[in-house]
Amino acid sequence: MDTEINFFLITFIVFIIILTVYYPISGHKTVKKLKARIASGDNSVKTKFYYGTALWSWGLSIAIIISLIISNASMKAIGIRWIDFNTYSVPKWITYVIVGFYCIHLIFNLYSIVLFKFNEKSRIKAAKSVPNHLKWIFPISKKEKQAWTFTSITAGITEEIMYRGYLFFALKIIFLQLNVIHLLVISTLIFGLGHIYLGKEVIKSTLLGLFFGVYYIVFGSLIPVIIIHIAQDLVLRDMFKSNSKESSDSNAENITKS
Repeated sequence: MDTEINFFLITFIVFIIILTVYYPISGHKTVKKLKARIASGDNSVKTKFYYGTALWSWGLSIAIIISLIISNASMKAIGIRWIDFNTYSVPKWITYVIVGFYCIHLIFNLYSIVLFKFNEKSRIKAAKSVPNHLKWIFPISKKEKQAWTFTSITAGITEEIMYRGYLFFALKIIFLQLNVIHLLVISTLIFGLGHIYLGKEVIKSTLLGLFFGVYYIVFGSLIPVIIIHIAQDLVLRDMFKSNSKESSDSNAENITKS
C-alpha cells in the first residue's frame, strides 16, 4: 500500500513539474523557433508542430493512465464515465443553468464550424479579427488542416484527461483539505500556464479552462467536456483558406508586424 502511495505521489510531482515548468518553457522556445522558420518562408514546420504537439500529449496521457492502473485507480476516478450530474456539491438550479449554458456554448461552436466552412463572408470577417501575432499558428493548406483536425481531437481528449480528470483526482487525494472550488482554480491556472506561449491570448485560454472545469464539476464526466473542447478547437480549422484574400499576405509579414 505504501509503495502504491509513494508511486502515485512521485508520478504526480513529475506531472506537475512537466505542466508548470517544462510546458511553459519549451512552449515559449518552440514557438520562437517556429516563428523564425515561418518568417524565413518555411511553412512546412506548422504541420510538424501540430503533429508533434499531439503525439506528446498522447504520450503524457497514456503515461498518466498507466500510473493510475499501477496505483489501482479506476478510469472512473478521472472522469471516464457516463454523465452523473453533481447535485451534491452544486445546487440544482446552478446545475440547470450550467447545463443550459453548455448547450448554448456547444451549439454556437458547431454553428461556427459550419459557418466558417461554407460562408465566405462570415469567415473573412472573423479572420480579420485575429491578431497578427497569432495568425502564424492557424492552418491554411489542406495538410495543415488535416493535422489541425487530428490535433484538435487529441487536445480535446488528452488535455481534459490531464487538466481536469487527473488534476482534480490527484489534488484531492494528496491534499484532502481542498474543496471543489480550490480544485477548479488550481486546474484552471495550470491550464492557462500551459498555454502561455499564446502571449496575452492566454487569458482567453484560461477562461476556457475555467468553463471546461465548471462543466466537468456539473456533469461529473469528461465526455461532454471532451466534446465541447474538440468543437472549440475545430472552430478555428477553416478560419483561413490558402486562396482567400485575407491569407494572401505571407505568414512572414504577419510575424514581422507582430
